[in-house]
Formats: sequence, structure tokens, C-alpha cells
Amino acid sequence: MITLQRVKVEEVLEIKKLLYETWTATYSDIYSSEAIKTVTTEWHSPALLKKQIKNQNIFFEVAKDGEKIVGICNAVLTHNRKVINIQRLHVSPQYQRQGIGSKLIANAIKSFPQASKVDLEVDKGNNRAYAFYQKHGFKEAGEKVFEVKNVRMPCIIMEKII
Repeated sequence: MITLQRVKVEEVLEIKKLLYETWTATYSDIYSSEAIKTVTTEWHSPALLKKQIKNQNIFFEVAKDGEKIVGICNAVLTHNRKVINIQRLHVSPQYQRQGIGSKLIANAIKSFPQASKVDLEVDKGNNRAYAFYQKHGFKEAGEKVFEVKNVRMPCIIMEKII
């Protein structure tokens, strides 16, 4: 049975492992293994993850199958506390298409009842995630390019009015 709960600091290494697993499965056809390692090392460092976990203003939840972490979502309020920005939504490949991502998004939205909109960025090459967000009512709102140590990642900004 899948359960959802706030992440604990001591779970940071398991979260980092899940993030690397999902990035490799999702982006190995788009980015080199060196690029994936660079991005995941920068964006998912244990120090950064611990800081986000400890911040009570950041929604950071895990999905577990027993004791195993199989999904994560973190989000923060932006734009005068009216917009929820989903920073990460990752579900282990073998657990996808079971409603876990949908439940994580729903919990993130419930955590910020004062918000009127949700936004996020999705890599232009991540067609499955793009379709997932469209299915959940997100629409294209612009484009953005992230750069991490010479790795350029063109993204689509998607948003949903709530």
C-alpha cells in the first residue's frame, strides 16, 4: 500500500538515489550520462535537500511502498504567496501510472489553500511528463532555459489556475 508523508531529514540519501534513478530513466535519451550526473549532483545535493526538508515553508512529501520511497514532490509559494511552484515531482519508473504523482500534486495544492495558481517547468524532451501535466489541466505559459555547469535544459513553463 502506498502512503504519503512529509519527508524526514534522515531519508535524504534515499531521496537522492530516487532522483538519480528517475533522471537517468527519463533523460538518458536526451542528455549524456555526464550531463545527468552534473545536474543531479548540483540540484540534488544532500546539503540542498536537507535545507529544503527542514524549511517548514516548503511542501516536501514522499510516497512510500512500505518503507521504500517511490515518489517525491516538493513545492513552494511564490509571487506574494499566490502561486505554488512545483519544483520536483518524481516517481520511480516501476511505480508510474498508479496515481502516485496525481496524489502528490493534489497534496501540494491542498497544503497552500491561499494559492490561486500552480506552475512548474518541464523539460522540452520529457513528453510523458508534459502529457501527464496536460491531463491534470496544466497549460503552456512560456519557456525557460536552465543552465547547470554548461548543461542547457530548455523547458516549457506550465501553469494551472486552481
